[in-house]
Amino acid sequence: MFDAHLHLRDARIVPYHPRFVRDALAHGVTACIDCAVRPEEWNVEVRCALDVTPAFGLHPWHVATAYPDWPAFLECALRADPAALVGEIGLDALRKPHDGGAAQRAALRAQLALAARLRRPVVLHGAHAWGALLRELEPWAGRLPAILLHGVAFAPDLLAHPLLRRPNVWFSVGGALLNPAARTLPRLAAVLPLGRLLVETDAPDQLPIGGEPLVLGQYRALLNTPANLALTLRALARLRGVPFAELAALTEANARAFLAARTA
Repeated sequence: MFDAHLHLRDARIVPYHPRFVRDALAHGVTACIDCAVRPEEWNVEVRCALDVTPAFGLHPWHVATAYPDWPAFLECALRADPAALVGEIGLDALRKPHDGGAAQRAALRAQLALAARLRRPVVLHGAHAWGALLRELEPWAGRLPAILLHGVAFAPDLLAHPLLRRPNVWFSVGGALLNPAARTLPRLAAVLPLGRLLVETDAPDQLPIGGEPLVLGQYRALLNTPANLALTLRALARLRGVPFAELAALTEANARAFLAARTA
């Protein structure tokens, strides 16, 4: 199975990588996209048994605290690793920015321009800001090799947007699908195009309801792990009426096709 979005460089789990990776492999997760979301993470080296594709970007939550020359540092990190994607970047209205989102938009535009110039796929965050994110993306969609919308949770009607019908736009569904109170996400997940559908954990965040938390010593931390990916896949398989093994193979193939845009 392929986890399309997690954070191996997160400081909370770096000391526990062996357990994190061992649990993932034991539950059938063999590959992932690992998003480093702030400058402090871009030069953290990750070596593990998972097949890891790195992504470097400035997450909207960290825009206000990043030092002024972060764009130059980001470009250096990306040029040092030709396989790296740009992400996780985007807009976020869940945590209300004090400036109305102006700094987030400026950071997003700078990173989209960098991704277009270096011909790198992007991984995008749009919590409570999907409409605004699509407006920012419109000038760039044709210049980016591939676009992955992570943790999608918008009204299904938005799928009619011309940008979301482009073949280079992919959708990743996370563990929020397991929340019995969720209403919008199940309706969306039921109609997302199967040929552009991926699954993710967002570990160590977004521990799904019913998921096993990361076990650290004699206690359980409330941290998510890629071992919980199968829970989301099973829920999605039931929703779509597709056998679990078939959907696992399909979403992994989709993830590989998304990554192939790096060399297309």
